[in-house]
Amino acid sequence: MMKAPTGDEVVPGDRPDISVVVMGYRNETTIADAVRSVLDQEADARVEVVVVTSGGDESGNVVRHRFPTVAVIESEERLMPGGARNVGLEAARGEVVAFLAADCRAEPGWVHARLAAHRAGHPVVAGAVTAALPAGAVAWGSHLALYCGRLPGRRRGPVCFPDPAAHGSSFDRDVLERVGPFDAALRIGEDTDFTRRLADADIPVWFEPSVRTAHRGPGRVGELIADHCERGRRSVRHLHDCVRTEARPRTDCGLEISARRAVVVAPAAVLFTLRTVTAEAWRNSPGGRLRLLVALPWTAVAVGAGTVGRYRQRVALGRDDATRR
Repeated sequence: MMKAPTGDEVVPGDRPDISVVVMGYRNETTIADAVRSVLDQEADARVEVVVVTSGGDESGNVVRHRFPTVAVIESEERLMPGGARNVGLEAARGEVVAFLAADCRAEPGWVHARLAAHRAGHPVVAGAVTAALPAGAVAWGSHLALYCGRLPGRRRGPVCFPDPAAHGSSFDRDVLERVGPFDAALRIGEDTDFTRRLADADIPVWFEPSVRTAHRGPGRVGELIADHCERGRRSVRHLHDCVRTEARPRTDCGLEISARRAVVVAPAAVLFTLRTVTAEAWRNSPGGRLRLLVALPWTAVAVGAGTVGRYRQRVALGRDDATRR
């Protein structure tokens, strides 16, 4: 059941220039910063903010108390990211619609740069991801492992699925109407699925590095290891669920692996991934390579933890398969 504000019908030509949907799941400690980062944007534009939150915490009350004019939609049931996006889309009135996770902040110029790119003729505009300050070497190591392909040093230009730079996008409204809603059932990867559908529809995506979203990463070693290990596990569970829906054999999805085999191949996977991440980060960090070198040990830890998480989940799938047999 949703608690949503009611509003008047939008008069054609009276839409906001951009609607920003802030999506939160148990983010009561960070959601106000996310909303404020949008409201504080300096842009010659009409900006609408719509907050969609679920999880049963105080996020909605925090926003209503701090920003009484902002529309807040709450769900008593947990919404997956795609579901939260769809709910926000139903309430958003803007000619352009963008999304911001409640644990992130829109950096100065975020709205202006997005709208400038849209007005230049780009129907979908993706942006860069920065590490939210203050960020030490551990946080930077995590950040580089996750976002090496979306650093602000990357050149602007067209990108497409499966390039990670096609994420974090804003959309002309007619694109959203043409491609359809986000997949509300996916726990992760709803934006990846949408970029694939954009590619299938021959809709171009423009990467604009001056659109910068600051992401809060783990600041301690234990947090980094736990976060990346869980991300690895989730990625395999997501891929497994996707494969199982594609008319494949009921149990054999190609992800199952024995523990003995995992021990043999995982180290090579860590080295390969670390080499790929480092090369990509180096290419996209022309002004920040010293920081990259300082953070490299923690990037290696993050890559290792993510690999361990993936292979643990693959081993678990193999055991489940053996049990079913």
